Amino acid sequence: MEKIKFPILFTTYFIIILNLLPFLGVAYAIIAGMLFVAPFIVIWMVWRVLKDGIPSEHTFDEVWYEDVK
Repeated sequence: MEKIKFPILFTTYFIIILNLLPFLGVAYAIIAGMLFVAPFIVIWMVWRVLKDGIPSEHTFDEVWYEDVK
C-alpha cells in the first residue's frame, strides 16, 4: 500500500492546486502548462495503482463492491 500512496497523494494535490490557481491570479501560461500535464499524471497514477495495488480476493460475481473487508 505504501507504493501507491505517493502517486495518489501527488495527483490529488496537483489537481486541487490546478483548480485553485485561477482564483489566485496565477498566469494563464502556468495554468495551461499544468492542464496539459494533468492527464499524464492521472494516467501515471492509474498505472501505478493497477500495477502495485493489492488485488481483491473476490470476483465481481461474489462481491460486487468491496470497500472494507
